[in-house]
Amino acid sequence: MSFRPEKQLKVEEWWYLPQLDKLAKLNNRMEVSQVADLDHLCQSVLNFFLLNPGRLISKEELLKEVWQMTSVTDGRVARVISILRDVLGDDVKSPRYIETIPKRGYRFIAKVIEQEQLIAQPSDAQDAAQTSAERKINRIWWAGLTAATLVIGLLAGWLFFPSESELDKQAPFVNWSPVSSLDGYEYYPAISQDKNFLVYSYQKGKDHSNVLMLQNLQSHQTQQLTQSDADDYGASFRPDGKAIAYQRLKYRESCEIRLLTFLGEPGLSATEDKLLTSCGAGSTSTRISWAPDGKSLLFSSDENSKQRMAIFSLDIASGNKTQLVLPSNSGMGDFTARYSHSGDKIAFLRDVASNSVQIWIMDLNSRETSLLLHLKHSYPGDIAWSHDDKQIYYPARKWNIESVDVNTSEQTTIALTNNQAYEIALGLDNEFYGVVGRYGNYYIKKFNNPITNPVASEQIVFKSNRSERLVEANPTLDGPTAAVSKRTGLSQIWLFYPDGKQQMISQFESPVVISDLEFSDDGNQLLVLLDQEVWLFDLTGRAKRISAEGEVVKNLSWGPQTDSIFYTVNDKGSWQVMSYQLNSEKQPAVYLDEVDLFVQSKVSNHQLKRSTVTGRYSILTEKGEELLSDEVQRLIFAESSTFLLRENGLYFSAINDQQQSQLYFYAYKDKSLTPLALVSDLYSSRFSLSHDGQYIYMVIGETQDLDIAKLELKTIK
Repeated sequence: MSFRPEKQLKVEEWWYLPQLDKLAKLNNRMEVSQVADLDHLCQSVLNFFLLNPGRLISKEELLKEVWQMTSVTDGRVARVISILRDVLGDDVKSPRYIETIPKRGYRFIAKVIEQEQLIAQPSDAQDAAQTSAERKINRIWWAGLTAATLVIGLLAGWLFFPSESELDKQAPFVNWSPVSSLDGYEYYPAISQDKNFLVYSYQKGKDHSNVLMLQNLQSHQTQQLTQSDADDYGASFRPDGKAIAYQRLKYRESCEIRLLTFLGEPGLSATEDKLLTSCGAGSTSTRISWAPDGKSLLFSSDENSKQRMAIFSLDIASGNKTQLVLPSNSGMGDFTARYSHSGDKIAFLRDVASNSVQIWIMDLNSRETSLLLHLKHSYPGDIAWSHDDKQIYYPARKWNIESVDVNTSEQTTIALTNNQAYEIALGLDNEFYGVVGRYGNYYIKKFNNPITNPVASEQIVFKSNRSERLVEANPTLDGPTAAVSKRTGLSQIWLFYPDGKQQMISQFESPVVISDLEFSDDGNQLLVLLDQEVWLFDLTGRAKRISAEGEVVKNLSWGPQTDSIFYTVNDKGSWQVMSYQLNSEKQPAVYLDEVDLFVQSKVSNHQLKRSTVTGRYSILTEKGEELLSDEVQRLIFAESSTFLLRENGLYFSAINDQQQSQLYFYAYKDKSLTPLALVSDLYSSRFSLSHDGQYIYMVIGETQDLDIAKLELKTIK
């Protein structure tokens, strides 16, 4: 059940805003300056406390009222309470918000006061002399100056809390309602044509395979459909509802597209499972889409181009499959495709440098393809056609559901929601099903480097419930370590000094995508790949853009000296390495052609590159170019690996055969490959070496929880 106070509440330094169903902090003009980023479950527990301040609430009552069940473990309740304390800045030993009553429950002890509507409406003032990107970055520097404080507050109000009249014109606020509530991951949802059944993939824990689950949306009964030592993904109901097609993937070993047929009523009868066709063993998980007539289906596979997913059509009767689109070399390829309801078009998603997504349309009669939309701040896992085939829906930005007009490319916000959705499926009119929650929480650990330092050590450097996805060690002894954290609700760049000092040097006021960080040799400058653009920060937060506005940058690297920078860009479908001299007034120049990944060593003349022609990786020195071994070529995936070149070898991250992120060391001299015992159960490719190479800083992932939820726009007033 979802609990939601109807009035605006003052809770110590926080405000509860019913329009957003969020806690927020306000500046001195009563404008939103910070939002507490809680998932649906945590927000519901907090709301229950806000509606019952000062009252002792037992764990049993929380389970009954919020979870609506009694089988949830105490540990799961404690996890939510821990997250709430972390976000509120509370201390379990000296609580200001949530008090633990041993063996009895919890009491919300902060004052909760009802307030009138006090939030100021935003100003329309804008700085026309700057581009949007320049305004975003320059606020980082000017935020500390008194003269700019008012402007920052007004911009924050505009970004986070438009006036109620504006919201009414744009889109309604609506809560996701839980549909599934299992422990673990429930994702890849698909709805039957009659809207009576839901099928999805489910992984209970890291040691369990993904299986298919069938849920009756009327009776809410759930049944497990598959079981194997592989993972089952992307199920889709045949239009008649009597069968389900899905992908069975055993990473790097096998990939199959299979058909599971119900021998009677779905959920009440036996099933028959058979192989339809194979797909590339190096494929990522895919989503199946049936043609409206049930005679063919779509899936993605890398079978014709290693590490490049492409869209295939499978004719069910003949078993013939056809590659429909030649994938771009701008990223990992095309990974999701959906038939229109009329069956004459498909829409598909194309990865761009693993940081953003494009939506493309193909006319199946003419086979012509056209770019519909490039989403730079979103990475949806799935899309859905509207019932009339005029719009395509997708989850966007932080908590929005948006649509794009197929003919005009005009974007519209359909709903502002209370939780982030990773993928969506269309139900009845004005009804969506989505995957909400958090895939994982990431934090930074420091280990001894087994190659140079045999003395075992392990310690947590920084951990919060907001996730730290990037880390960069300083190359100097006394310099700060840099990390990207969401501890304030949005991704920000933080510096952690050896003396314990912490400093946030960015002040981003809207969602950004930060993909890479790299310190200069002197540790005084930080290269940042921000929204696929190269920016240069100093330690105070001043920043300037290096790449041209609008360029799509894939990776970056300092040159052999601190005054030079390399980065790869996509120019009309062709990748180039650009070179830029910081102390020169010249524009960036082409350094290498047909190369989409380039890394320069900070401590030697070694360089790493990947050719877009062969897809192979090689090491460059003054002696020439040498290919990496076949085993290394097999492990490395450019879009999801981090590389560090040292004098004697290459450190890199890769996905091992157990689908864990693991670090490896490749020695130049004897070409030996050493797996390091540094592993993250969740995908997390980022790591960094200390200034002396004795220690490794690594981002570690912990599993969280994903659920299927429903959004009903027709219930909005």
